[in-house]
This record gives sequence, structure tokens and C-alpha cells, in this order.
Amino acid sequence: MNIVKWALGALAIAAACTPSAGHDHATGLVKDRMEAMTSMAKRQKAISQHIKDKRELATIKADAEAIASLASHIPHLFPAGSTQAPTQARGTIWQNVSDFESKARALETASRALAATNPGDFGALRLTAAAVTRECSGCHEKYRIRNK
Repeated sequence: MNIVKWALGALAIAAACTPSAGHDHATGLVKDRMEAMTSMAKRQKAISQHIKDKRELATIKADAEAIASLASHIPHLFPAGSTQAPTQARGTIWQNVSDFESKARALETASRALAATNPGDFGALRLTAAAVTRECSGCHEKYRIRNK
């Protein structure tokens, strides 16, 4: 019986530590955008790992295309008034919509450039992947509330 309790406890801890655990209480558009952002983060992490390992570089294209596709929808995922908990969106998004939209377009552009980069040219691949990371980070610094 103790093994069952241990297994259930371990499962509960693992579930609480997954990136989507914070999305459980989100609904509607807030949940949709949190899921989209989580998907982009997973894709970005995979790209970074491929660059770090210098392996499976051709698979970066699909991840970059997925990020570009999601990035094109970012402005639509943040309509005015969509600030209900547990959003991590800062109010500054709606105070500077044109800058926020510009950052989403820049992420889409950088991601499309990464998708178009020859996987055989590691130097170019590394540089364009770094540009995608910068675009993600730049937006997060200004428009995302960090979990503590």
C-alpha cells in the first residue's frame, strides 16, 4: 500500500511541475494563448538543444515553422480586456499595442528566416536561432509577468 501512496504522490508532484500545470485554471482565450506560448517555448527549447548538440539540425525547420505560424496569431490572442487570471500578460501590452504587434511580427520574421536556413550551414543556423531567441526574450522582458 505504501508504494501506491508513493506513486500517487510522485505523480502529483510531476503534474504540478509541468509547464501546463498553471493553465489548469485558465479558460477561453487566456488558456489558448498560454497553450500557444507553451508550445512555442517547447519548440524553442528543442531548437536550442539541437544547436547545442549539433545534431538533427534538419528538424529545426519544422519547429521554426511552427513558431512562425503561432507568432502570426499572437496579436489576436491578446485582445483588449483579456486580463483574467491566471494570465501572465502585463497591462503594458494594451498600453503599447503597436510595439507588441511589431514584436510579434519580428518573431514571425526571425522564425521564418530560421526555417529557411540551410541546416548544413551551422554558423548561419546558430545565428538565426539566436535571433529567434532574442525576439522571444525581448517581448517577454517587456510584456510578461515572471512567475516567482
